[in-house]
Amino acid sequence: MGDTIVGLDDIDRVILKMLSENARVSLQDIATALGMSRATIHERVKKLNANGYVRGYKADLDWALLGYPVVAWVALQTEQGSASYFVLDDLGEIPEVESAYMVAGRFDCLVKIRATGHEHLQRLLFDRVGMIRGFRRAETLVVLSAPLENEVGRLLDK
Repeated sequence: MGDTIVGLDDIDRVILKMLSENARVSLQDIATALGMSRATIHERVKKLNANGYVRGYKADLDWALLGYPVVAWVALQTEQGSASYFVLDDLGEIPEVESAYMVAGRFDCLVKIRATGHEHLQRLLFDRVGMIRGFRRAETLVVLSAPLENEVGRLLDK
């Protein structure tokens, strides 16, 4: 499998890859795929969880089916210094904000937003994001499609 990820052997990487593709995969299915006992896989998964390699298990929801088909990435410029903390606090109060990342470069924060439509997105940008403490300017990119979303499990193949 090539280079190792720090602290993991090839078996751990296969286990993590299987879990990343389907968090509900049974320990028996993993054991069968690896030609190992269920008890051995159970111990390895327990150790991976305890060591923080697995941060949690969650359902991959179909947000379009749930009424939130529009995804936008918003790059924010903020006032420098401690104002960045206000930005994060205020973003955390907006339910449509799926994630926020502090970044280096021309912008300070990259935010993923889900909206019910373009009008909803506009209201979020003008009435919520634009009113955040420390906000200076934003640049918004609306997602047209996501053909490679959640494909990071391939990193475990390296």
